[in-house]
Amino acid sequence: MNNMKILVFSDSHGRLGPMVDAIEQERPQRVFFLGDNYRDGQALMDAYPGLPMELVRGNCDWDKAPDELIVEAGGVKFLLAHGHRYGVKSGTDQLARSAKDKGVDVACFGHTHDALNMPDGGVWLFNPGTAGGIHNRVGYGMIVVSNGTFKAALK
Repeated sequence: MNNMKILVFSDSHGRLGPMVDAIEQERPQRVFFLGDNYRDGQALMDAYPGLPMELVRGNCDWDKAPDELIVEAGGVKFLLAHGHRYGVKSGTDQLARSAKDKGVDVACFGHTHDALNMPDGGVWLFNPGTAGGIHNRVGYGMIVVSNGTFKAALK
């Protein structure tokens, strides 16, 4: 497969509907769920058992689950984290430094509910915003990877 479409969700806070709608519309090959309601991510896994998904927990999650993961897709290396442990509400410098130290290409995070899609210090920072419709905005991210390159978009 040359192109792999990855949907990125965060901060669903109990609202599965928008994520299900996005999966049905976009038909991804993979999903990253960045926490704040880890159980929503688990429900998505149950609803789409054939769709590979990586899940991390957020600051509102008490489940036994990883705080962060490093995964590879299509030759691109990703850090998946909720972001609260990196203080992202006060800025992304700590996250960007850590991601660069870990040798990742893209740091995917949530927590702030504010979408972000930009390079910083040699890594790409990607926050899909909130999948749960907080502040009346439902958002998700899409990353298309192919042969070690990627294109990231906010939806």
